[in-house]
Parts: sequence; structure tokens; C-alpha cells
Amino acid sequence: MLFYSLHPFFSRDQMLNDGKLSVGGVLISLDDSRSETCFVSHAHSDHTSAFLKNRKIIASEETFTLMGRAPEKHPIPEVSLASAGHMFGARQLLAETESGRFAYTGDFSLHDSYTAKGAKILECDTLMIDSTYCMPHMRFPDRWQVMSTMEKFVRQNSGATLLFGAYASGKTQELISFFNRECAVAPLISGRAAEISARYEKCGLRLDYLAAGTPEADEAKSRPHVEITTPMHANFAYGAKLSASYGHKVKTAVATGWAAFARFPVDEAFPLSDHADFIDTMRYIHESGAKKVICANSGSKSAADYLRGIGVNAAAKEELGKGVQAILA
Repeated sequence: MLFYSLHPFFSRDQMLNDGKLSVGGVLISLDDSRSETCFVSHAHSDHTSAFLKNRKIIASEETFTLMGRAPEKHPIPEVSLASAGHMFGARQLLAETESGRFAYTGDFSLHDSYTAKGAKILECDTLMIDSTYCMPHMRFPDRWQVMSTMEKFVRQNSGATLLFGAYASGKTQELISFFNRECAVAPLISGRAAEISARYEKCGLRLDYLAAGTPEADEAKSRPHVEITTPMHANFAYGAKLSASYGHKVKTAVATGWAAFARFPVDEAFPLSDHADFIDTMRYIHESGAKKVICANSGSKSAADYLRGIGVNAAAKEELGKGVQAILA
């Protein structure tokens, strides 16, 4: 077993400075707002603080539009973007540096979805990868089988209102597209989700839905329909409240990767994720050819510990510069 210190190992290449990427003398924050120049991988709120602080942004045109800001071109020729899956407009970053090729995935998925093309695996020397599901037990069932089960659920319960819980940005629009294309249904959605969906349409992605508060949506409530609400409202108690209000049966559901590992207070929980699971995360690491792997986001330390245990030269983003001792098999 070879012991090494992460601090000198990662600092010698001068590629990263306090977790920021150094390219051509410019420090780029990755999904945070600690630099004047920031890369925003996608439009989920936990990645977009740089927009709120009016930083110089590197992002896809779709992400700019979803954030309500006119697209801008970034002036750094050594930096390019590639599809990331996950949600509409999500991108990875690839940088050519003096120390080699650096790739950052942000949240990603290798499969195509109803609103996004799957991530391209980028060949690189150093890889910073989302580690949300980078543990051996975190595996999702076949995505299209999950979709098929969801379609059957919708068709077999046509006499009831079906209440799906999903975040307003990203998952709601994928569910709308799924309901449109596979079930011939235009779901009822909240005003916030409708605002975001209109921005999707501005980018050229057609979505058919009923926006809450419109006469069409109010009329739909008098009969069984499909409705998408916030995750916190997708539960038995809220379903019962709606059933009393609507005067007909309501069934509740969620569509989230966490349904593979946890129980939800709903009639049906579909393990539909917009993240890569353990298998796809490991596939990305292997096929990228990266000599160094940095785990980022949820579960990063556990993921780095696991990867080191199987011989991958890995560290958690939080460990960089702290002199943590690691083991390379």
C-alpha cells in the first residue's frame, strides 16, 4: 500500500486553487459564486447562486434563458461545454490547462431523458465528478421499465386524479413531456412550474400543460386528471384533502431516484432519477481515463473513501488542501 498526502499531490499541478479552477490566469468557481467568473452547470437553485450575485457566467444558452437572463458568450478559449444529461440545458465543463485536461460534470446522467440528451463521457487527466450516488448499493432499475410502469399506473387509474410530486424546475418538465408523449395527457401544474415551462418552450421544447389559475385548469379539477405538485404536497394527507375538495378519488405518487432507497407516504413511488447511479458513475470514471478523481456534492467524502479503497486515486472536494492522508492500493 502506498501512502500519500492529498495536499501536495493535488496542489503541485496548479490546476485547482481553493477548489476553483485556474485557466489562463482566470479563477473559475464551479457551481458556486466565490469568484468573479463562475461556471453554472444547470438551472437548479442549489447551483445558481452566481446568477443572484451577478457574476460573469459560463453556462449553456438554455440555462441563461431558464434563469431569466440573456445568453452571454464566455471569453475563455480553453474552456468548452458538453452535454450533461440531468435536466434541460445542463452542461459539463472541459478545460485545457497547463497541467492537462480537466473535466467537471456537475450533476449528470448518461441516459437520454424526455428533455435532455445524456452526458458525453469526457476524456481527461483530472475529473471532478458528482458523487451523489457513488456507492455500490445505489443502483437504479432500468429507466424505461420505470417509465413503462408509470404509464400503466396512469392508464389503470383513469378514474382518479393522480397527484405527482416533483420539483418545479427540471423534473416537472420531464414529467409533462412524458405524460404528453406516452399517455396523451396535459397535466395541471402550478404557476411557478408554468413560468419555468414557458421558458423551456422559448428554447424550442414544446410542452402541453394546464397552468393553475386558468379557466382550463379550474375546469379540469371537476373531473379526474393528472396533476403535478411540489414534493412536500405529494402525500396521503394532502391527497385526502384534495379528494374531499374535488369530490372524486385522488391517488398520490412521486418520481425520484430516492424511491429506490427510501419509503414515501404515497400510493406509488417510482425510482426515476435524473442522476447517474453507482454503475454509471463508475463507468464514467473508468472511460474518462482520469488519473485523479475529485468527488463533489452529496456524499463526496464517503465516495472518495470507497474509491480509494478500490485503488482509484480519489479525494473529496472538501479534502483538497487539508493534508488528509489517503491510501492508494
